[in-house]
This record gives sequence, C-alpha cells and structure tokens, in this order.
Amino acid sequence: MDTERVAECGRDVRRMTERILRETPRGEVALAELMAAVERRVAIELRARSADEPEPACRPGCATCCTVNVATLAVEGAAIAAFLRRRLGADEARRRGTTLLEFHARVRWLDDADRIRARLACPFLDERGACAIHPVRPLACRGVSSLDAADCRRALAERADDDGPGFVRMSLLQRAVHDVALGALGEALAAYGLDARTRDVSAMAGLFLADPARASAFAGGARLPVE
Repeated sequence: MDTERVAECGRDVRRMTERILRETPRGEVALAELMAAVERRVAIELRARSADEPEPACRPGCATCCTVNVATLAVEGAAIAAFLRRRLGADEARRRGTTLLEFHARVRWLDDADRIRARLACPFLDERGACAIHPVRPLACRGVSSLDAADCRRALAERADDDGPGFVRMSLLQRAVHDVALGALGEALAAYGLDARTRDVSAMAGLFLADPARASAFAGGARLPVE
C-alpha cells in the first residue's frame, strides 16, 4: 500500500470539500453532490490498487457486519436523506425519519458487543439482507471489507461473547483510503464552522429525513440535536 498516495487522497478530499462549501449553496442536494464527489475521488484511488492488493469477498446480501455502530457525518446523513426522499416522497420520508430516530434511541448508548448481542441490525437492511442505501452508504461502511465471509461470522461471535479481538482479514487499502477520506471530510466541515461530529447512520439519516429544513440549518452552522 502506497501510504503517500493514501495521504494525498485525503488532502484532495479536504481541498475539494472546502472548495465546494465555498462555491456551492449548501442545501440537501448540494450536500449529496459533495458526497458523490468525495466518493468519486476515493474510487479513483481504489481503481489504482496494486496487483497484489486482494479483492474483497463481500457480496450483495452478506450483512454479517451490519450489526455494529457506523460513525457517520451529518453531510453523509443529508446525502442518504436526499436519496431516500426522491424514492419515498415527502410524507413517507418524514415517517421513515421518525422511525430511524426511534431506532437510534435504542442503540445510542450501546457499544458494538451490546448491539450484536441484542441483534439490532442496521435499519437500512431490506428483507433480502441487502443494503437499501448502498449507492450512498457512509464512508465507514465502504471502508469495511472481508477476504472471507467465515471471518466475519467468527469475528461477530467473538465480539458478542467478549471472547476475542473480532479481527477480520480485509483490504487494508480500502480501509485506509476511506478512513482518511472520512477524517479529511470532517476536518473540512469543522474548518467551516459546521458540526463535524459523527453518530450512527440511523441518527444522521433520521434527522435529515424527519426535517426537510435540517440541511439548511446545518449549512448555516446549527449544531445537530443529537448527543
């Protein structure tokens, strides 16, 4: 893994985010477009992976890892809300937002082990175990991969039983690039005086879905009502 290339990707994400925030009106659609630009930059880095970098074994419907907390920035929540609002319509989007916030109230104080034991899987999984927001899923989700599905099942069991590290063999490049991008994005938001805290994806998406005016308030510097 070329650590300098990964670092440069992070610098690009921060510069790009600052430019977009400076030049673009910051409503929900604009925040979604910002996230799309970040994801395109990350994708460029992953396409340039070396020949010896392993391909993940992750496939649609494999949702073993989707039972842990997902650190999500507000701008990612806004992108998810924009995606779902187009598909659900205004009234259903509000109802879905309320449901997500109720789910977050159940998991907000749980660590990963508690949540695994309680079997509180991601509320965005559909009946087939597929991600309903896959095109706009958070960077933290995108960074997680596995070289073997059995690793995931074993690791989840270890973490639930507090009986091991829950280690999963994965693409280190994929993890590093997404971690760097998430950090750079948060730094750029904070530099513009925007709320750069992370919370579970259920909270961040729920806030924006439940209140269509949330994106404008966030862009104006309002602190999100989530602790």
